[in-house]
Amino acid sequence: MNTEALEYFLKVYEKKSVTAAAKELYITPQGISKTIKHLELELESELFSRGPRGMEATQAGELLYARAKHILYLMEDIKKEISIIGGKKGILNVVLTYSTSALLPVDYLYRFSELHSDIGIKLREFPDDYPMGKLFDDDVDVGLVMQPDDLESCDYELIATGELVAIVRRGHPLADKNEISVDDLENEPLVLHSIGNDKENSFLVKCLEHGFTPNVIHEFGNMISAHRLCKLNGSVIISIDIVEEAFRDDDLQMIRFTEKMAQSFYLAVRKRGSQSRAIALFQSYVKEGLKPV
Repeated sequence: MNTEALEYFLKVYEKKSVTAAAKELYITPQGISKTIKHLELELESELFSRGPRGMEATQAGELLYARAKHILYLMEDIKKEISIIGGKKGILNVVLTYSTSALLPVDYLYRFSELHSDIGIKLREFPDDYPMGKLFDDDVDVGLVMQPDDLESCDYELIATGELVAIVRRGHPLADKNEISVDDLENEPLVLHSIGNDKENSFLVKCLEHGFTPNVIHEFGNMISAHRLCKLNGSVIISIDIVEEAFRDDDLQMIRFTEKMAQSFYLAVRKRGSQSRAIALFQSYVKEGLKPV
């Protein structure tokens, strides 16, 4: 059994089709079929049966699927560790979202490689509503995320908690208040953070609980566009205190809600049979950076 055979098996399992799997892997369907057949002979068990929905995994196939990902992750970790021992630089793949980037400056994250010269870091930023699950299934090792529910292949821990706040421009009728209720925003034009279609917006839920549908004029992914709209037309931004404190704008005022709506930040790590040294060091580095000065 080799890693290539396991990769072919996983792709057929996910696509439920040899043809679709072959297209994505850029090989012939015959090549995949032959590899799967050799794998079945080696394991002395049938892995797939053809059903009305395509290639359906047998009980043995389900068992192999549950183990195959971990085997590939372990092999990847072993290669990284061996390359480090041999003097080569290991690479840690890290993702974060626009909001979670407010927790720690990007330059702080890159300095991790200065402290650990044998570990390089590849850092990528994505919108908060980007489906992270696929990234972790492929090549991501660690992520700073806000909604980890869809990360089935990850372990995660809470590292910070903020709360929703309202942002208004100076001179706005609400600008002299330290605290407001969601009811105060019933007739205000609102700018909200965009989220995935299958996720709930806690502010929208709170408004509905209070008996009204908010007047949302724009959903933003980029903080710059939200701040610009707020200054130009007097709309109210619903944001997160941690994010606003990191990207402070003297022309805008932050107001807290009497109804507290918590926003949680998580450190997500792809599941493995055992944790690599690089990931353990990075976890400690992130937590150290979040400690109060």
